[in-house]
Amino acid sequence: MKGSVRVRNGTLYAVISYKDNLGQYKQKWISTGLKERGNKKQAQKILETELEKFTLHPIEENPQPAQKNDIIFIDYIYDYIKSKEKELSPNVYQSYMECWKIMKKHFGNKLKLKDITYHHIEDYYDYLKNTRKNKNITIKHHAVILSPALRLAYRDDLIAKNPYEFMPKIKKEKSKMEYYNKEELEKLFEVTDKSPLKLIVRVAAYYGFRRSELVGLKWDAIDFKNKMITIKHKVLHVDNQFYLSDTLKTTASHRTLPLLPEIESLLIERKEEIEKNKELFKKSYNHKYDEYVFVDDIGDLINPDIISNRFRTLLRKNHLKHIRFHDLRHSCASLLVASKVPMKNIQEWLGHSNFNTTADVYSHLDYSSKYESANALSKALSFDKTEEKQSKEEIDDDIEKLEKLLEEKKKLKQKKKDFEM
Repeated sequence: MKGSVRVRNGTLYAVISYKDNLGQYKQKWISTGLKERGNKKQAQKILETELEKFTLHPIEENPQPAQKNDIIFIDYIYDYIKSKEKELSPNVYQSYMECWKIMKKHFGNKLKLKDITYHHIEDYYDYLKNTRKNKNITIKHHAVILSPALRLAYRDDLIAKNPYEFMPKIKKEKSKMEYYNKEELEKLFEVTDKSPLKLIVRVAAYYGFRRSELVGLKWDAIDFKNKMITIKHKVLHVDNQFYLSDTLKTTASHRTLPLLPEIESLLIERKEEIEKNKELFKKSYNHKYDEYVFVDDIGDLINPDIISNRFRTLLRKNHLKHIRFHDLRHSCASLLVASKVPMKNIQEWLGHSNFNTTADVYSHLDYSSKYESANALSKALSFDKTEEKQSKEEIDDDIEKLEKLLEEKKKLKQKKKDFEM
């Protein structure tokens, strides 16, 4: 017998897991009447009290019909996501809740957790793929919720078996990567020279920063003296609210890179522009975000979504090839690859935590290494013929030399013969 404190629809429950006289796993859910926040210690005390009562007076002392587990599947998934809220970044949590809304529409409010099967999940993935036309990468977002949630349900004896155990691994699809080459970037820089996006587009293209890293760039992260720039902060915009955080996507995302001369001069111009705006707008200027580089004319932090929208509009108006703002990161990587920068260096520049991520995404861009391989192969395959040709010429030379030696030998023999006579 064991117990745990669980959350259902925002209320804390004392949950007792036990085996009945027939050896079947059961659960007893006891409402504490307490809300989730700030009451876990009190709920734990209630659980301990209920466990003592249960030990003294087990409800399965006499054989009874099996207690039904009436938890609705979609409610359990909701509770699972809520329990992870503090562990997730705001945008990831929001994406989980969006997935839950789709699940709720598909599974409805009648399917019970204890009745969920492998075929229910299989049908759901089929619905995502064929009806909603989702790609595998999107379906994986649903899988990272369903798989651990059902594993937890099995661990807590809420289900007799884990239906996700036999689900096949969702295959990773290779999507076509969009990016700008050197000439396309030069054209982009040309059209952004008189645009408010000038600096942010160039920083994105030169450094490959993620959008959240760009908006989160602070002045104290730029060392003009030692010519360094450090990524150590991010800004997210979720549900019309800004989230400022020093916790980046991965530990490798925290990186320090050289401050390029082109970017340094633009940053100095940016500083001067901000000071002029402060003087111009005076009391109307918002000083809350003074430490940030990318603010609007009155000092408000720039919404990352607005950057993407303005970038898309800029491309359309200037008849440039459509790419996402994030694809400037890929454009940066493609230029590094084309310049024969080692993949390990590219990994560190982009802030990937895993070398395989960099290699998987960008190795197909490394045409120079393919040409080197092709030349080496061509040389290797033509080597024998070259050797054969050289050997034949050498043999002919040797024969000619030998014939000359024989002729000389013949002459010497004749001279000797004449001398003896």
